[in-house]
Amino acid sequence: MARPRKTKHEPSGVAVIYARYSSHNQREVSIEQQVKACMDYADRANLQVVETYSDKAISGKTDRRPNFQKMMRDSEKGKFQYVIAWKSNRMGRNMLQAMANESRLNELGIRCLYVEEDFDDTAAGRFALRNMMNVNQFYSENMAEDIMRGLMDNAEKCMVNNGTLPLGYKKGEDGRYAIDEKTAPIVQEIFERFLAGEPFVDIANDLNARGIKTRRGNRWNKGSFHRMLVNERYIGVYEYSGIRKEGGVPAIIKKEVFAAVQEKLKTKKNPQGRHRENGDYILTGKLYCGHCGSFMV
Repeated sequence: MARPRKTKHEPSGVAVIYARYSSHNQREVSIEQQVKACMDYADRANLQVVETYSDKAISGKTDRRPNFQKMMRDSEKGKFQYVIAWKSNRMGRNMLQAMANESRLNELGIRCLYVEEDFDDTAAGRFALRNMMNVNQFYSENMAEDIMRGLMDNAEKCMVNNGTLPLGYKKGEDGRYAIDEKTAPIVQEIFERFLAGEPFVDIANDLNARGIKTRRGNRWNKGSFHRMLVNERYIGVYEYSGIRKEGGVPAIIKKEVFAAVQEKLKTKKNPQGRHRENGDYILTGKLYCGHCGSFMV
């Protein structure tokens, strides 16, 4: 494989820089380092950099990158002749996507330059670059497999790494779930008050008046409770990606209380606690948001 040639000078022209940083790989070169390396490259190549596009903590596995898409749109306006990136894996979620994006730019008369993969613009150079893209894709796929193996291993051990901690729990010294003595009573209180028939809106108002926050540190509202009330972790069930372990989590709620709450959620005509003078809608309590778990209103 050809070694990058650090002293090569390209023809004078107008260039932009694209940089991306993936949050899952902390060893990856940061945005600032990438931009500096690209600026040094542009100086050596006598290129004028007119703009820098960067996407922070966004994986190259998706092309839904706002600044990358802005760069691609600007490329159609004839604003620049070169795109400088640290490596070719900045340009796409895999080899085929990176090649497609580069090809799209090439059709507009724009050449992609890579600081760490500076190959000749010849058939041999392009062949070497495609091989480098293939290596990048192998690295990305292999890393994804390693990450998944780690997550599944964590799940087998009921570790807390696989997701956020629900209210009432903290990370124990062994990396597993432990009961948070400060917030667990709040969870128990919410279950008991709902089971007693108290409307969500009244529970939310009381918790807010007492200065108690949700797990995310927000104020409570009548849509804050559903995900908590159906979360089996509170009765000791650990579940992740098909792995389910009874007793994998220390229980905060008794199983009989949890079961009674589930039944009440199914039968309660007005789960949001809103009183309706003209009767209930037939879908009240049956539709809820697939993203946040709150009931639709």
